Amino acid sequence: MNTQLAYAAVARFIRGVAVVFLVVTSVFILSRATGDPISYLAPIETTSEQIEEYKDQLGLNDPLIVQYGRFLAETAQLDFGTSFRAHVPATDVVTERIVATIMLGVAALLFAFAVGVPMGVVAAVRRGGVVDVIARLFALLGQAVPNFWLGLMLILFLAVNFDFFPTGGRSGVGSIILPAITLGSFPAAAVMRFTRSSMLDTLQQDYIRTARAKGLRERAVILKHALRNSMLAVVTLLGLQVGYILSGSVVVETVFAWPGLGFLIIQSIKAIDYPVVQAAVIMTSTWIIFVNFVVDVSYTFLDPRIRTGVS
Repeated sequence: MNTQLAYAAVARFIRGVAVVFLVVTSVFILSRATGDPISYLAPIETTSEQIEEYKDQLGLNDPLIVQYGRFLAETAQLDFGTSFRAHVPATDVVTERIVATIMLGVAALLFAFAVGVPMGVVAAVRRGGVVDVIARLFALLGQAVPNFWLGLMLILFLAVNFDFFPTGGRSGVGSIILPAITLGSFPAAAVMRFTRSSMLDTLQQDYIRTARAKGLRERAVILKHALRNSMLAVVTLLGLQVGYILSGSVVVETVFAWPGLGFLIIQSIKAIDYPVVQAAVIMTSTWIIFVNFVVDVSYTFLDPRIRTGVS
């Protein structure tokens, strides 16, 4: 059965590579469809002859199939060219920003997990009680309140009025707390709902009643048996939330002046900076695919039936 799991992992890896290839191709086509970067970036006094000369130097006058082939070869070497605006390698520009975005994303997911899972467990165990009502209200507000408004309110009350945290920027550990809470509020609400729903279903299973009939302590029944078997849905949800984290970071990074990748992508799209847009989107997509691959592999550790082949 371990061999079958290895084959399944390899198959998922191959599918991931195929998705990356489709993303690379889509990025190339869409970036070329947005317009001419040289005409946009060149000074007003630049002559048409100079513009054509710049295009020749950058290979933008070559046939698209030639540009595509060169793009695939360079992408395989993680060489996305030089930024049209910054005049440095695009990979360096993206790497400098992606570290900040990953830090913010990980902090937001940790917040979502640390808040959503315990709240969902308690809400399921105390179904219909005060905690359950509060948890469901939290889930409703967490998924209804726009993150930019929540971020502004957190800045107003916790940064401006009480001066507990910085108002923005990346200046230390404290500067990531408010952006992480803002970005993680929606995933936390979703995790709470999934945990509660999954726990309620698990607590009705026969093996839970058997565990209680054997005299196991309620805490052991909840944490060892019910929670572990409820985590598959939660882990799947957390993997899917990575895409939301990276897309939502655009707004949150803008509100908190966080020097991350999301805002860089918007700036580069406006400036038609092909190399940076390509590097940012491809590296972000690869990261999302990798995280989902890790989530798939983690199933074998959360559910022994997957390792043994028991249905």
